[in-house]
Amino acid sequence: GKCQESNESGGGNDTSPSKGHCPESKPTISFSLFVISILLGATLSYYLGRSYKTYSWKPKLIQKTEGQKEKLLASAQYRRTKIKVSEDSQQDECSPSEEWILEEIFFQDFFGRYNHENNNSENEFDDEEDEELEGEEDGKTGAPGTTIAVDFEKLDQNFLLDHMEVRESFLNVVWDASENLDIAVLSIHCQIKVRSTCEAIMKDGNFMRFLSDPAKKQLTFDTFIAGDEDIINIISIAQQHFDIRHQGRMRYSLKLRGTRPFNGRYTNYEHDLGEILLENKNHYFHKRKIGNAQTAFQNIHVYEALSYKVQSLEGYENSLETGVDNYYTQNPDLFRPNQWLFLDGVMQSSYLGDAAYHEALVHPAMLAHSVGPKRAAIIGGGEGATLREILKHRSIEVCTMIEIDAGMIKAARDWLPWMNNCSDFSDGNCFDDKRTDLRTEDAFAWFLKRFNKDSEPPAELQTDPFDVIVMDALDPEDTANFAVNLYKDLDFWGTILNAISDDGILVMQMGISPHVSDPGEEFGRNYNRATLFDTVEAVGFKRMFLYEEGHSNFQTPWSYLVACKSEKCSEEWYLNEAEIDLRIRERILPTKSGTPGLRYVDGSTMKKYQRPSRAWQTVYCRKLHSPVECKAFLDIKNVVLQRDAFQTSFNNGMKTIIAKVNMTKGTVISSTGSLTTKQALASNKLQFGSSLINDVVFESAISALDLLKDCNITHVLIEKDFHLGKISPYLERHLYMHDMHILEQDIKEGFEIDC
Repeated sequence: GKCQESNESGGGNDTSPSKGHCPESKPTISFSLFVISILLGATLSYYLGRSYKTYSWKPKLIQKTEGQKEKLLASAQYRRTKIKVSEDSQQDECSPSEEWILEEIFFQDFFGRYNHENNNSENEFDDEEDEELEGEEDGKTGAPGTTIAVDFEKLDQNFLLDHMEVRESFLNVVWDASENLDIAVLSIHCQIKVRSTCEAIMKDGNFMRFLSDPAKKQLTFDTFIAGDEDIINIISIAQQHFDIRHQGRMRYSLKLRGTRPFNGRYTNYEHDLGEILLENKNHYFHKRKIGNAQTAFQNIHVYEALSYKVQSLEGYENSLETGVDNYYTQNPDLFRPNQWLFLDGVMQSSYLGDAAYHEALVHPAMLAHSVGPKRAAIIGGGEGATLREILKHRSIEVCTMIEIDAGMIKAARDWLPWMNNCSDFSDGNCFDDKRTDLRTEDAFAWFLKRFNKDSEPPAELQTDPFDVIVMDALDPEDTANFAVNLYKDLDFWGTILNAISDDGILVMQMGISPHVSDPGEEFGRNYNRATLFDTVEAVGFKRMFLYEEGHSNFQTPWSYLVACKSEKCSEEWYLNEAEIDLRIRERILPTKSGTPGLRYVDGSTMKKYQRPSRAWQTVYCRKLHSPVECKAFLDIKNVVLQRDAFQTSFNNGMKTIIAKVNMTKGTVISSTGSLTTKQALASNKLQFGSSLINDVVFESAISALDLLKDCNITHVLIEKDFHLGKISPYLERHLYMHDMHILEQDIKEGFEIDC
C-alpha cells in the first residue's frame, strides 16, 4: 500500500518517512527471520535459474573470442526499469501503479573486432574522434549507410513465447554479422513484457533490433550499418536464427541511405537489383538469393521471389504439398516464384519474361529469312536462352555463340538451368548441343579478325558468313566509355555487315521503348541509341524494322531492331498471320512433350511486330531536324481515293483514264480502298482467295496512278526508294504514303488522260 505519514500531535519528533523510503513494520523477530529466509531462498533460486539460462550460450561465444570470458561475465547486468502508466502521474517509487520490466544489459564491445586495450586512457575519446575526422577526410567514415527491414510471419509460437531462446537467436545474429562486418557492439538491451525486444547499440551509430509478437506469430528485425559495406548477408543470418523451424514467411527490404557520388555507372543496389527487387518489401514473399559471383568482367546476382500482385502465394504453397493430387501439385511450374538475372545490378532477364523477351529477340529475324537460316551467331547471350531459341530451328547447322565471360556461362548452368535446357527438342543442355560452337572470348575482336572489310584474314581464321547474327550484349542505356565508342564505330559495324550473308539479317535489343512524352532520342536518356541508329544506317543495311514487346517482365515495353542486308527482307517481313503460322510449323522442331515449340510468338504476334508503336513515330519526328516524311501531310488539304477520282476503261486493248470529279492542284490521290501496295494486297490474298483481285484491282488502281505520274500529272508523295537504308518508324506506320500521288495541275471532270 501507499506509504502513510504519521504526525502524532504533541510528539517531539517528525516520524514521517523521507522521500523514496517506506515506513518499516515491527513484527516479532522470529516471524521476521522466517519471512526473510523464505524470500532470500526464493530470490537465490530465481537468479540461479536465470543465470543458467542467461549464460548457457556463453561458451560458444568464448570460443570465438579468447581472453574475453572475464570481460563478458562482468559486463552482464540486470536491472528493473520503471515504465509509468501515465506520463502525468506523480507517484513515488513504491507506487503499485507503475509497471516493472526486466531489462538485460550487456556492456563493452565484446562482439566487435576492435577491442581497445586502454579503456581507461583519458585520451582515448580524443584519439577516436581524431580518427573519425581523418576518416571523413578520406571519405570512409561519415559515408552513407544501408538499412535492412525484415518481417517474419507464421513463426513457431512456442519459440516466440520463450524469451530466452528468442534473445539467444538475436545474440547469434549480432555475433555472426560482426564476424564479417566492420561493426563493434557497445551494448545490448533486452526488455520482456508481453512481447520481447532487444537492441544492439554499436559504434558509429550502427544498430540492430528485433520486436516479437507471439500472439500474431510475427517478428520484425531492423538494422542500420553506416558506410558502403555490402550487408545483405545479414538477411540470411536473421532467417537462419529466427525461423528455426523453417515454417515462416519472410519479407524484407534493403535500402541505401544518403547520397553517393555518380562515377559514370550505378552500383549493384542503386540499379535494377535495388529498385525493382531489394527495396520492395511489401510485394514479394520467399525472396532469396540463389547465387552471386564476381567474375573478371561483372558481378552476377540471381534471385527468386514470389510477387503476390501477379502470383498466388497460396497457390505456390499448395503446389509444394506432398501426398496430395490436385491442380496445384499437378502444375507446380505455374505457381513457382519468379527468378531474375542481374549483371552489375542491371536486370537481364527473368523466368516470367523469358519466353516473351528471347522469342521476340530471335524469331522475327529467323522467320524473316527467305529459306531458313543455316548459320547463326550470337554476340553475348551468356545465360543460354538466345542459343536455345535459335537451336529450335530445323535449318540451323551451326550456331556460334561468343561470350566473353566464362563465369556467366557457369552461373547459368548452375543457377539458371531452365534458360539453357534444350532437352524437350534436342539432347540435354543447349551449351552441349552438337550444333553449338561455344567460344569464350571477346566477340568484337573475334569478328574484327575474321570479317574486317579492309583486310583479308589468314587462312586459319577464314569463316563463312552468317545468315543471322543476334546481338545480345549491348545495352543502349550503358554509359561506359567502351560502349559509347562502340555505338559510333563504323569499322566495327561495317565488319558485322561484312559477316552477314547476302540475304542475311542482324537483330539486336534496343532497350526501353520510348514514351510519347519523351524528347527526341538524341536529347534524352537514349542518346546512345540515336547514335547507334545513325551508325547502322551509315554502314549500308538496306531495310530496318523497329518493333517492341511489352511482356518481357522489364516493367516497361522493350524494343528491338532488325537490319537486313537485302531489300528482299521486307517481302518476308510483311507476311500475313497464316503464312507466318505455316512457316513456324515447317521450321520449328517438334517437342517431346507435345507442347508448342514456341510459347509466345505466332502469326498474330508477328503481325503486331510489323508496325512500330505510335510513341516511336512521335519521338522520331522530334529530331532536331524533323525528317521529311513527318512533314509530308502538313500542306495537304484534300485527299481523294483513286476509285472516286478516275474511271478506267479498256477499248480495243487500250486503257483510258477519265476524271470523275473536279480536282485542284495539290490534291492527294490514294490507291483504291485498303489495298494500298502490292505487298498489302498479297497479304490479303489468302483471305479473299482470288487472283482476280491482284490482276484487276491492283492494275486499275496502282497502274492508273503510275500512268498519271508518267504523264507528269502527279508525283509520288514519298518515293519507295526513300525507305532504303533508313530507320523510319513514321514510314513503317504509313506504308500507304508510297502509293499516294499529288496532282501538279487542276483537273476538270471528264478530263481524259491520253499521253
